[in-house]
Formats: sequence, structure tokens, C-alpha cells
Amino acid sequence: NELQKIQNKRATVQEILQDFEQKREMERKRKEVEAEMKHKAQEEEAERQQIAKKKQEEEAQRQALIAAKRYGRGKGIRYCLIEGDHVYKCFDETVTSMACGGNATILFYEGGGWAWTSGLPEQLHNKLNGRQETLPAPTYVAVGSQDRYYVSFADGKSQWVGCDKMTDLLYSTNRTVKTVAFGEDWCTYFVVFEDGWWQWGGTIPPGLSDIINRRKKRGDLECVSLGPNGEYYLEAKNGRAWWGGMTDENLAIASEHCNTIQFMD
Repeated sequence: NELQKIQNKRATVQEILQDFEQKREMERKRKEVEAEMKHKAQEEEAERQQIAKKKQEEEAQRQALIAAKRYGRGKGIRYCLIEGDHVYKCFDETVTSMACGGNATILFYEGGGWAWTSGLPEQLHNKLNGRQETLPAPTYVAVGSQDRYYVSFADGKSQWVGCDKMTDLLYSTNRTVKTVAFGEDWCTYFVVFEDGWWQWGGTIPPGLSDIINRRKKRGDLECVSLGPNGEYYLEAKNGRAWWGGMTDENLAIASEHCNTIQFMD
């Protein structure tokens, strides 16, 4: 009996020890899992913070790029236009492209929208008015007299009305169009390409052709615009610009703002 009692006590002690060991092992595993989950949560939080920081940096870069583009385009206007007050109200720093021709002015915006005054070429008006939002947004526009225009879209496609020589040029070139200008008569145009090369037809103002010749016809142009009465504006990729053919009043305005002019039309 005594031996049996001792064996029973021993068995009881072993059960207690086994139970203790099991609980200790369970606690160890619990702490291990807890530590692993905590470490994983810390890693996930660090990753979230890193992603958030990257997004903030990307957003800051995006905003800086937008600001630089807006500065490069110009964030204010001086004008002498038909319906000028309406144009002034429509203009803001989100305007990506603006063109004046004949009696009309048209503006494109960053969000893909547009605004215009009366007198817009009918075909251009029909192309834009009621255009579905699912279609590629218009990105660039040029307007001339005699219902001439050029418009390009975000998918790289474009449409225009102009003389046959300009049409032949646009169909035959492998270059990407940067700007288009329409001159005094139907056959006068000036096209500048993204790579800086250019081509014109018709009769451009003598002052403009003199500048081109003095510069040895370099293929480094940023843009050219032409007016209906011999006005012109030329800008090179290095930022230098020339203009002429304007009235004394407009020349005085241009001289006043010569250090901040980004474009003239």
C-alpha cells in the first residue's frame, strides 16, 4: 500500500509537471507568436509609412512639375481682343493652350475642358462642342483667319483646315507637330516640330524671315506665331524670343513685359 501511495503521488507530481511544462510551452509559443505578429505589424507600419512618404514625394514632384509647366506656359495675359472681358474671366493658370484668330479666342484646360468666344471656325466648333468625355481630350489648338485651324488630341491625332501645301506637309512628315501658325493669306503658314525643326509656306513677314536667316536657319525653334497684319513672334528652345510687325502700342506693351513673355498670339 505504501508503495502504491508513493507511485500514485509520483504519478500526480508527473501530471502536475507535465501540465506545467505544457502551459510553459504554450506561453512560450504565445509570446513567440505575439512577438512575430508585433514584428510583422511594425514591418507593415514601416512599409505603410514608406509608401505614404513615397506618395507624398511623388505628389510633391507632380505638383512641382505642374507648377513648372504653368510657369512655362504663363499664368497671366495682356490682351486686346474681341470679347476680351469674357476671355479674361475664362483664363487661369490651368489653361494649357490658347489661340486667337479672326474674331475668335479658344482656351484648353488641364482637365480636358475648353472655352471659346463667338466666331470660332465652324468645323472646329463642331469637333469640340458636345465632345464625349470618354474621347481623348484636346491638347493644342491654333486658329487663323478664313476658318483655318489646327487641333491635336491626347491620343496624338489631329485635325486641321489649311492650304494644300500645309496639308501635304502634315501628312508626309514623320515629325511631331509642336505649334502651327496661320498668316495673312490662305497659303501662309508656319509649322514648328517638337525636335525644333520647322517649315513654312506662303509669304511670312520680312522681319521674321530676316531673323531666321540671321540665325542661319537653325532647327532649334520652340514656337512661331503669325498675325493677320504682318505680326510675328518667334521663340527658340534656349528661351530667347523675337517679335515685330506690331503697332507701336503693342510693341510698348511687349517691351514692358519683355522679361516675362512666354507666348504671343
